[in-house]
Amino acid sequence: MPARHHVLFNTALTLILAACGQSHVDSAAVADPYANGVRYPWTYAAAEGRLTTLSLTPGENNLSSDHILSATNSWGPLEMNRSNGTQVAGDGKMLSINGKTYMRGYGTHAGSELRFSLKGTGAACTRFTADVGVDDEVGKRGKVVFQVFLDGTKTYDSGVMKGKDPARLVDLDITGKQELRLVVTDGGNGIQFDHANWAQPKVVCHATTPATTPSIVQMSLDPQELTMFHKHSAQVRATFSSTVNLGSPLDLRLEPAEPGRGLTLQLITTRVDFSSPGTETRDITIAAPNALSNNPADSLAPYRLIASRNGQDVASALVTIDVRALNVKTYIEPTSISGRAGETRRVTVVVTVDPPIDGPVPLQLVFAPQGETSIHFAEIINVSPSRGDGGKMMADMDIRFFDNPAVPDFALSGTFNVQVSVGDIVSYRTPGYGTRAAPIELKLIR
Repeated sequence: MPARHHVLFNTALTLILAACGQSHVDSAAVADPYANGVRYPWTYAAAEGRLTTLSLTPGENNLSSDHILSATNSWGPLEMNRSNGTQVAGDGKMLSINGKTYMRGYGTHAGSELRFSLKGTGAACTRFTADVGVDDEVGKRGKVVFQVFLDGTKTYDSGVMKGKDPARLVDLDITGKQELRLVVTDGGNGIQFDHANWAQPKVVCHATTPATTPSIVQMSLDPQELTMFHKHSAQVRATFSSTVNLGSPLDLRLEPAEPGRGLTLQLITTRVDFSSPGTETRDITIAAPNALSNNPADSLAPYRLIASRNGQDVASALVTIDVRALNVKTYIEPTSISGRAGETRRVTVVVTVDPPIDGPVPLQLVFAPQGETSIHFAEIINVSPSRGDGGKMMADMDIRFFDNPAVPDFALSGTFNVQVSVGDIVSYRTPGYGTRAAPIELKLIR
């Protein structure tokens, strides 16, 4: 029987608990972004007493981040589907080992540990595989050891691996095992530059429950992994086949495949005209998500498209949907202005959104001091309606200078931020998403 590919990766891992156990990043660490002997520990643990199982199905399964029992990392949050980067969540690059890139995996830094339960749902697991190696972002530096523990017993040790070493394949028999632990240690010389990748980690399982009686309708989806953006609809192609005359159209609905996980997504295509015997393909449109969960674990989740006839479900198919944030950027033209008390200067606030949304939306602008600077000599007195399109919007802002004798001469210039809120694109998982700070240099001439 062909292997079923049930992709359960979740880019939310590094954002779920980015603040947990992560120390303040000082200037010395920034100068050497890959450790220099300094540790910025990050930890995560599932609720006490909760042995969370992976949603493992027959065939190949990618490890699902939101089912990690516990995790630790020595250099900020570990990352999903990107390298460890520096100490900030989501700052890594594409996973790469000795020139070979990988779309999926964990980017960690020695020492690190990830623990998983191997208790599957309707499946028994027999094999674990992964490519391991030092990420290319540290060049020839770095020296680490990869280890795998099954039910507390070490069953794999890579030996010392250095930057630019070829990836090594981990291939283990996990039949009957209950817990998987992935560990990275330093190679005996400290943790400098020890960026370590678990690339393409997979668990292979086989069915433990009897096959169900074939439905009168068969349905498959393409693609089985779908990326859609906030405020944008998306499509999958559903292929239906049947050997009987159904006599009526099929009604469709989309539901999360796992209880308590995923977003509430609605279908625009709720019915398809497929009643005659044969095979036909239809485009199924998923409505744009207007709201996004405060729980980043919902951003990538498996869903089930279900077809029913006369109120009875007759077919279903899985699709993993990754709902991503829009890329919102802001800046001000010109970037610096000066004036005397009572004078007004006009600047233009520019917002870009990728992928573009439908038309310009209102922009709300608020002055905010940057660092220790206090705004005592300028204010926003007027903001024009936004213009442009959904990819690039602009609004004119009038700034009036005023004098304050209490402000000393050395404090009459500085960098200030204009907080730009873009329509109803509200903050949810990415820091500042929907509200961006646009810097501007202001100087009062006395």
